[in-house]
Amino acid sequence: MDTTSLGLIECGSLARGSLVCDAMLKTAHVHLLMASPVSPGKLLIGINGAIAEVEAAMEKGLQVCEEQLVDALFLPRVHAELARAFHTSLAAGGVAAMGVVETASVSSALRAADASLKAAQVRLLSLRLGAGIGGKAVYHLAGEVADVEAAVEAGVGAIRISSLLVQTAILPRPHPDFAAYLDGGAGQEPPPRGVVSFEEEE
Repeated sequence: MDTTSLGLIECGSLARGSLVCDAMLKTAHVHLLMASPVSPGKLLIGINGAIAEVEAAMEKGLQVCEEQLVDALFLPRVHAELARAFHTSLAAGGVAAMGVVETASVSSALRAADASLKAAQVRLLSLRLGAGIGGKAVYHLAGEVADVEAAVEAGVGAIRISSLLVQTAILPRPHPDFAAYLDGGAGQEPPPRGVVSFEEEE
């Protein structure tokens, strides 16, 4: 399956969101990435697949969601690392510098993360979407300082509504304990529900 396309709908009702998710999956040949409740009582639905299939599923989902639509996102050619971010194992490797981008919505974080990854030689350490953080989202990047700075700047630039950006941070030479916590260090526990991260290809 071509998994280079990603779609996301945030529905303001859990019951309506169930109808939306079912309708999307019945409309097109797409893969369900997540159907997760997030604060305050929303359902976050993520899908991927071929561009035309995701586009058709999103169109149907938006029709069914109607006035309960909170936000939506369609990335027709998503960066491969962001697509893999819906796996469950963390990447391994040292962290020269770390960038953090925190947003007020899940859709804005995905759009920003895609732009960050396309702008510089960085990798995605973690991506947390909505659950347990009040519906906000945050992602962490690793790379050389200049690349991390460029990636964070590109991510911020991709957020179309300035109020959706909560905060950013750049950590040159982050403390090894903190870096290992996000970067597959010894003793890592599986990410809690609502945290998604990626495993690098060899």
